[in-house]
Amino acid sequence: MQVYKDITPPTAVSHCLSASLISPDTHNLVVVKGSCLLQIFTFVAHESQSDSALNGNNENDIQHDDTTQHQQQDQTDDHFLSDIGLEQSLTTHRTKLVLVAEYQLHGFVTGIARVRTAADLRLDYMLLSFASAKLSLLSWDHARNCISTVSLHYYEKPSGILNATMNTDIAEQSPILRTDPGNYCACFKFGYDMFAFLPFKRDDDDDELFNGNSNTPTSSVFYSSFVVPATMLDDGIAHVIDAVFLHEYREPTLAILYESKRTSTGLIYQQKDTVSLVVVALDLQQRASTSILSIANLPYDIVSVTALPAPIGGALLLGANTIVHVDASGRAVALAVNSAAKITSLIEFIDQSGLQLKLEGSKAKYLQDNIVLLILGSGELYLLQFTLEGRAVESISLHKSSEEKLVGGAASCIATFSKRVFIGCPAADGVLLSWRKSGIDSVSLNAASDNGNSELVKSKEYDDDDEDLYGESSTTAAATDADESTLSDAQHFRNFTFAVHDRLTNYGPLIDLAIGAVEIRGNVASNIEVTSRLEVVGARAGEAGSAGLSIFRRSLTPRVAARFAFPDCKALFTVKTKSRDTLTSGVGSAIADQVDKYMIISRGTSSGEDESVVYDISEQFNEVRGSEFDTRGSTLAAGSILDGTRIVQLCATEIRVYDSELKIVQMLPVWEDDGNSMDREPECVAASFSQSAVLVLLDNGAASLLAGSEETLELAESSKFPTDIEFSAGCLASVPKSFLPGSSWKSTRKRKRNSLHSDRLSDNVSEEGVENVAFMVTSHGDLQIYRVPELKLVFTIKHADLLPQVLERESVTTTRPTLASRRKSSTGLLNYPREQYSYEYRIVEVLYASLGDSVSKTRYLFLRTEDGDVVLYEPFINEEEDSGVKFCKINSLPITRSLASILQSDTEELVKKRVTSRVPVLFPLVEQGGYDTVFLVDGDKKNVDNEGKIPESEAYFIIKTAKSVPKAIPFAGGPGVKFVSPFRSLTVDYGFIYVSRNNMVRVCRIQDEFSFDGPWPAKKITIEEDIQAVAYHSEQRMYVASVSKEIPFSAKEEEEEREAELEEDKELPAMVSQGSLKLISPKSWISVDSYDFAANETALVVRAVNLQLSEASSTRRQFIAVGTGVFYGEDQPSKGFVYVFEIIEVVPEPGMPEHNHKLKLIVKEDVRGVVSTLCELNGHLLSSQGQKVMVRALREDMSFLPVAFMDMNMYVSDVKSIKNVLLLGDTMKSVWFVGFSEDPFKMTLFGKDLRKVEVVASEFIVSGELLHFVVADAKRKIHILQYDPEDPRSLSGQRLIAKSEFFTGHNIEAFAMVPQASLSSNATPVVAVARAESEPENGTEFGPTVPAPTADANFMCLGVTQSGNLVSVHPVSETTYKRLVIVQQQMGERLEHVAGLNPRMYRSLSANAELSGSATRVVLDGNLLFKFTDLARERQVEIAERAGKGGESEIWNHLIELDRAMSYM
Repeated sequence: MQVYKDITPPTAVSHCLSASLISPDTHNLVVVKGSCLLQIFTFVAHESQSDSALNGNNENDIQHDDTTQHQQQDQTDDHFLSDIGLEQSLTTHRTKLVLVAEYQLHGFVTGIARVRTAADLRLDYMLLSFASAKLSLLSWDHARNCISTVSLHYYEKPSGILNATMNTDIAEQSPILRTDPGNYCACFKFGYDMFAFLPFKRDDDDDELFNGNSNTPTSSVFYSSFVVPATMLDDGIAHVIDAVFLHEYREPTLAILYESKRTSTGLIYQQKDTVSLVVVALDLQQRASTSILSIANLPYDIVSVTALPAPIGGALLLGANTIVHVDASGRAVALAVNSAAKITSLIEFIDQSGLQLKLEGSKAKYLQDNIVLLILGSGELYLLQFTLEGRAVESISLHKSSEEKLVGGAASCIATFSKRVFIGCPAADGVLLSWRKSGIDSVSLNAASDNGNSELVKSKEYDDDDEDLYGESSTTAAATDADESTLSDAQHFRNFTFAVHDRLTNYGPLIDLAIGAVEIRGNVASNIEVTSRLEVVGARAGEAGSAGLSIFRRSLTPRVAARFAFPDCKALFTVKTKSRDTLTSGVGSAIADQVDKYMIISRGTSSGEDESVVYDISEQFNEVRGSEFDTRGSTLAAGSILDGTRIVQLCATEIRVYDSELKIVQMLPVWEDDGNSMDREPECVAASFSQSAVLVLLDNGAASLLAGSEETLELAESSKFPTDIEFSAGCLASVPKSFLPGSSWKSTRKRKRNSLHSDRLSDNVSEEGVENVAFMVTSHGDLQIYRVPELKLVFTIKHADLLPQVLERESVTTTRPTLASRRKSSTGLLNYPREQYSYEYRIVEVLYASLGDSVSKTRYLFLRTEDGDVVLYEPFINEEEDSGVKFCKINSLPITRSLASILQSDTEELVKKRVTSRVPVLFPLVEQGGYDTVFLVDGDKKNVDNEGKIPESEAYFIIKTAKSVPKAIPFAGGPGVKFVSPFRSLTVDYGFIYVSRNNMVRVCRIQDEFSFDGPWPAKKITIEEDIQAVAYHSEQRMYVASVSKEIPFSAKEEEEEREAELEEDKELPAMVSQGSLKLISPKSWISVDSYDFAANETALVVRAVNLQLSEASSTRRQFIAVGTGVFYGEDQPSKGFVYVFEIIEVVPEPGMPEHNHKLKLIVKEDVRGVVSTLCELNGHLLSSQGQKVMVRALREDMSFLPVAFMDMNMYVSDVKSIKNVLLLGDTMKSVWFVGFSEDPFKMTLFGKDLRKVEVVASEFIVSGELLHFVVADAKRKIHILQYDPEDPRSLSGQRLIAKSEFFTGHNIEAFAMVPQASLSSNATPVVAVARAESEPENGTEFGPTVPAPTADANFMCLGVTQSGNLVSVHPVSETTYKRLVIVQQQMGERLEHVAGLNPRMYRSLSANAELSGSATRVVLDGNLLFKFTDLARERQVEIAERAGKGGESEIWNHLIELDRAMSYM
């Protein structure tokens, strides 16, 4: 009974596509990450300072050579505006990526393509192929502002294709998806050489010819598809390698690369040139084909074919050693790029073997004219130039680009558009490049100047970028074409330059992980309570320069600039001021006008009555005395209006207005008596400020608007809201006039795309195009928009409190649904009064605020319900309608509601709770570390932060970057946040100030070293060598990483013999890895010490182990154990070593305080075979060597004593232990469950899995007294097993029971068992681990001074994947499982899923038929379950009805428990 969940989304780009999906005037970049996350980007022009860092390392990479940078940063924290030096900077113009939408797909994407059909000749359709032999055709739905599924085509059934597809590894299927350049059809190769063709409609098609007498319904987009085996296209086709549609043909023409008779490198002397290419013309009407060209005897190592457009034409074939071009007549021109080409093939080459390139993993993409971009597996850029004689290719030449290495590794996909190229990488960042011929610019500019067109004479870089985005001028184009003819080939390559514009950060591939304590930066006393406790550090493999560490934290850690205790502080407000004289004269200090002048604090007193105090914070915190500021009563809201000339203080029953010197100007009541008798005087509960008005909300549902006069600088109620409407929430905002229906105003600036993903409002809309409005929510749940200040109702959205997917003017239902009437159970209607039931659905706060960074800022509508749920809506306009603005729900936030949202039956308590729930908890904060954010406080609720219980509620930063959707990140700033306000002073620029539940006030800033593209803040640390493993030493709080570098291979063991062999001149020397061990300080993330291994030796595994110091003593100490392998080639046996290191403290060198630790070698023992795994076993060290595992004890003289061993099957790939039991994973024979005893020393096999499973990672899952095993294999699946001797299927325990299989879609590389916080009182401790029966007194694997786990503790699995994301497997109770399995079933069957996919089938992909019986329990899909929180209220109630009595509250509790399972981090 487990739940699988993706904690963070994948970051490795697997597929990409350039298309015009949303608007015909703009390009979109479609990216698939991890083969399951679909993202759609648009491009914006962005001006910034010099982006030199982009051309080198990743802007998120942090390389540290010394501690100077951190010391300077700490000094800057104390004196933010010390000495400011002005330097000359260059403004650059870049093209940036901005995310439009993203979707989680319930399918494994194997291909992506675009097509344009007769249904819409302006926009592109998107075609996705999946591993389960499915095709989905998608388009953009402008009415709903989202992706829409046009059709789903599945091909599992014919000829047993289903079994072949489901039980074959995805890599073995080699699925291929291609579309014809003329938009005739799409081709999908799947299974074993099966081809499916999907014809598309064109303007000149005759439907009768295609459909004939078929009864298949016609579509406006496509005709019925058909499936044929490859042998029907051509008799000789077998073992298809690649296929592509060719350019310049009237009919769809397919080039198929295949190898009918396979060979290998070891057989090239007997059998060479086995690859063939056939070109087939397709007749879609007759469903027939004709072979028009066939070429045999191509090099055996050719793996891909690329179609080239005019003027080159033909097909480009890429192999490991050769490049071959085949034109339309069948003439082949081959290029040898290394000396191995002539050995492996007999064809004639153009010799460029002196380059000695390795083309494995290379990708080619046509750029322009006769230039093709070639990206090597190492990430290097080469340019391939074709010399043409008429239309025939005479020769090919390959030259390296003059740029430094811009791509971090091998490319998985390439997309080009408008002199831009996006390169996606599985092991490095995705890079957006531009290309240009820089030598031509001077000629173009001179020609423009001679023609008198002086406007074209600008910076070269700006001209090129501007032409790419908005079209090239005719003068520049003519000058460019005239000058290109005068350049030689060498000049072409020298002048062809690339520049990096943007990156999609990739935190993978992650191959190992360690969990360590977060080091506090700066002042420890100030930051200790606001710092995350633990962080996940993943070892990121890749090419040199891309490898390193990826660091993830669950919460956002601020940097504290100041703190002080303020007893009984309830709220605080900062205000900016400006005197009227300064406003009229225009004379004043620019800095003083930008910083905050006053801070008003509301606090309690010993007498029980609240009071307000005001502080002058312009220079220091000084209480203002002797002013006319009235301190009586609590301040509910405060702010400045009329350009800071008036300060407005709202109390419970009155409004006080002051000038900039705190002289009282006006005193207004919050409610004017209209003559009606009232039991009590209404009081203010919330307020909203704009530039010239104040909106006041009262506890009786009334609202009033006070407008300020620019002439008199006084406030007055100019208009009134309708008296017959009660309002539960409201806010003031500025929106474009095009928001309102019937508006004739149109922006003069070209709209970048249909939805309003815009920058700041002032950047896109002129002042004349802005409308001041008030968003109001009625007590009946309707959203109304009033024009301010006349308060004219201009827009109404009915039933907004039901939180549908799209909020629009015309309601779908004419009458309000009565949800209470639909709540039924098996016993009939549930007795919930409508008033009480609707309590938690009422909207009590609305906010219209901006989110984003310097690249893109978007305004969102925030709705908060009475139970604490925060829902975001993004405004958009459908230009095809005149219905005004619509709002699309953003389904990306976690659960923000409190656990204590249970209704009280007491009426007085209910009324009190309703009033307090209307107190604002959403606070917009602008320019926080460069981000516009919204802070969600958790109020004065109790936050349980001990004994392993999950917190009742959490405070969140709602934040968005240009490359992400909005997400809510937990705030690590102490126990409970009561109030927050923006803060800006001379020493803290754009920070925030908040008060916590323990009455501590802190001034903070957001750290800019972490990226917020994902739900967990993350950053990358670059290590200039490849990395294999990482471990955390908790006692010394240091990380140890195993790294390696490539050196020439030598089979000699002696150093002198090696040097003599390496001196021999070899054209293409073999390379081998030489490893080393690096000691890394988490304070600066630099290497403070290292240990180099011998040549040909690499550390494969690194573990932190607690070993017993001697046989006579029970004292244990933490060491670093390392297992290595020494490789001398395939014809010599490999061997290995077991190392044990101790991390010791030393006196650091002067000026290098962090170099205070060293690695000390304790034990080195050579063994037979490679040491592949290590682990601690009850104070002893277990290592696997070859086909044997051995347990060693540490002697007093620091040497090893073997005490026990066991023979294994093939190769031990992973091993984990708890106390005296082991879980051993084999690379072919699944897992063994083994016990270990010490008196006498013996290893006993309890049970093993008899299936053939290629184990990559394994771990234990503990749920109280239940123990399960989770195993990740090489086919992206996890297996749940159990040792149960009482089960008859286990053969008295000899066989492990396979409980379930689950397809994750990711290659999971490592697991770690971590505590799982729980709702129960006897839950897991905050930080604990049950790895050993007795942990060292001063620490555990995770941190120091940790209590022991309780008897009913739960432990979950945390994993890392090659896709760059974190995943988790949670144990759940039987009751929770039964309820959630019903929810999952309803979610899978009743919801509309993107691309028409089936979540249940996706998770059972490649499932073993052996597990289809009734005895198995499915693993729950957490990604699908959490979509329950994004549903409309009607759907939530609908699904909860089927979960039994009280199902809805229980479902929410279960999901909150899963969502906050690692809240202790």
